[in-house]
Amino acid sequence: MTKSEFVVMKHYAKRAGEHFDFRFRIPKSNKWDSYACRKEIPTEKNKKILSIKTTIHSRKEALLTGEIESGYGAGILKKWDSGKCNILKYKRNHIVIQLFGKKLTGTFHLVQITNIKTMESKNKNHYLMFKGNLKTSQ
Repeated sequence: MTKSEFVVMKHYAKRAGEHFDFRFRIPKSNKWDSYACRKEIPTEKNKKILSIKTTIHSRKEALLTGEIESGYGAGILKKWDSGKCNILKYKRNHIVIQLFGKKLTGTFHLVQITNIKTMESKNKNHYLMFKGNLKTSQ
């Protein structure tokens, strides 16, 4: 288990549209993983949403709020939730994070989407995010 922190930004992007950016500090690093979600992060168990892994950010970039004037991310970023977290599992195909936020609490999974027949990733950046149990050995 690695103690860390997370933030969820509501991003009103001019080009990509309204979405949520779920970000957390990568274990043993000062960099932050980031996942874009078209829908609000689920607070009910086993409700799955598509999450797209995006650019790894510095702390300053990950926590930025306000207006981005140009580029792909142009638009407005507002903090939706934040807090401490425990990273229970950090593998390329399955991440398990225990969140302690104001809105998001509990254990959340990011599971890479794979082709069932070949067990290979269709798109290495596509994940299902859901609130689940503490089980980390899947």
